[in-house]
Amino acid sequence: MAGHGVPHHAEKESHKQIGIVIAVIAVVMAIITALANQQANTVIVKEVQASNGFAWYQAKRQRSYLNELELKRIDVELAGAPTDAQRKLLEDQKAKLKAKNAEYEGENKDILSKAEADKKSAELAAHKHHWLEYSEILLHIAVVLCSLTLLTDQQLFSRLGIGATVVGLLLAAMAWKEKPHADPKPAPAAATNAPSAK
Repeated sequence: MAGHGVPHHAEKESHKQIGIVIAVIAVVMAIITALANQQANTVIVKEVQASNGFAWYQAKRQRSYLNELELKRIDVELAGAPTDAQRKLLEDQKAKLKAKNAEYEGENKDILSKAEADKKSAELAAHKHHWLEYSEILLHIAVVLCSLTLLTDQQLFSRLGIGATVVGLLLAAMAWKEKPHADPKPAPAAATNAPSAK
């Protein structure tokens, strides 16, 4: 019996080591899964923020356009023969509309800039999410391969599993090397669809 105990013990030690490797891979996989989910959530939040920003930008451009039409109407009335009281009211209204359009112009620059930044953040998060997903897939494969070592006692599977883990970690590292891509267009298509204020 003592002769049979040593090889059995050595086999158990090998299985313990593979079990520890599988546990470590599972922990790393859980972390990468959480990071992938975080990036997926970031994509959703940033896309909604960008969409809201572009919608707000368009709404203010429409408001500014309506103000320009009202300014032209006031100019037509002022070109006629209004009374002094009417002239004063029209000029006050004209000054308010011009001030409001100047305010819209300043706000729109900030709104558009933030919406574009949110759009770029969403694109960057989407790229990171994809790399992390690929990494997660490889770590799942690594766990399966290492588990096959326990079933078959073939060390080849554990080596393949460790190799898949290394490649998976490299893909996860690629996610954090992603940089935002430069947008060749000066402004998004949403910004150019509004009617001109002229």
